[in-house]
Amino acid sequence: MIRQAVRMLATMYCVCTQPAHSSIETLEVVPPLSFPLICIQYPEESQEQPDRRITNFQSRGQRWRELNQINSTVIVPKKQVASQLDHDWQIFPFDGNCSDYAVTKRHLLLRAGWPSSSLLLAEVIIRASGEHHLVLLAREGRSVFVLDNLSTIVIELNEALDKYVLVRTESDRAARRWVRTLAAF
Repeated sequence: MIRQAVRMLATMYCVCTQPAHSSIETLEVVPPLSFPLICIQYPEESQEQPDRRITNFQSRGQRWRELNQINSTVIVPKKQVASQLDHDWQIFPFDGNCSDYAVTKRHLLLRAGWPSSSLLLAEVIIRASGEHHLVLLAREGRSVFVLDNLSTIVIELNEALDKYVLVRTESDRAARRWVRTLAAF
């Protein structure tokens, strides 16, 4: 009963907080239904968080190692069958799907001091199969990297666009908003 009420609140949040039309400049879109649910379950995850990383030159390599370590640690590189629990994103699931692993990676990077504006969830379509998939985009300097549970390798977004079609991403400018493009990111 409580789960149904939470789902209904999340649906109302999606519908009521989105503009009646998408702005041409920002191309705002409705987030995946699971996103408001995780915002309710883990409110600190969907709030804007500042950059708390060390910013000296030597830390750039450290941040690259951090991305690779988290990506290879939080991974289940196998094909997962969609289930009815796909709408319940979880951090540190016992057994999960791409969404669970993407939000877990984001959680770990936020705890490591990365700013929320540099860590965006992105819904993509895998070109080879046509399946919808969730990945984490991480911006470091002028580069954008893709952390995917189907690969142990962190790759640049430019390379990943051969494998994926971007559907929508979190906005780097407004917490809890999703957009169709990554122009500003």
